[in-house]
Amino acid sequence: MLRGTKVYLANLFDGDAEYLADWQWDEQFFLGLSADVVHPYGVKEWHEFFGDANSNSDIMFTIRRVSDDMLVGFAGISDIMVRNQRGELGIGIPQAGDRSLGYGREAFNLLLEYAFDHLNLHKVTLNVHAYNTAAIKLYEQAGFVREGINREGVFYKGEWVDTYSYGLLAREWRQKPAGD
Repeated sequence: MLRGTKVYLANLFDGDAEYLADWQWDEQFFLGLSADVVHPYGVKEWHEFFGDANSNSDIMFTIRRVSDDMLVGFAGISDIMVRNQRGELGIGIPQAGDRSLGYGREAFNLLLEYAFDHLNLHKVTLNVHAYNTAAIKLYEQAGFVREGINREGVFYKGEWVDTYSYGLLAREWRQKPAGD
């Protein structure tokens, strides 16, 4: 159901929280986690992150390589609104060596398929800091439309940086040509 050619989405496996606690120290990954102060998660907090997320309003998956089942990241939908058929997407690939290999792109597409085809959401949203150009490229290629700007919304490396709000409607996603 949630399987691509490179990765699949799954639950938290034994040992995953230990990997995530160790991997979170990558600066690019760490600074993208939040718009505010982020403290490192211990093993317990990673378990809670996944445990709390799998509720009626939040769903969290691990991203695993098809070839060997190894953990490469996580993806989820939070703040799911049943009546308004809306949710907010998030994705993280903690290890620099796992980025730019197509894992995030494929996992993101699987997450969109899950959101629109399985949860029957009408709209998905996300927020991204302006300095995260790789993520912005991924989102825009997936069809997301920039809907707003939180001007100078985050303080990053000594400068104020904008945060962008993006949205994608189910009908826009369904109208994208196959392979895009």
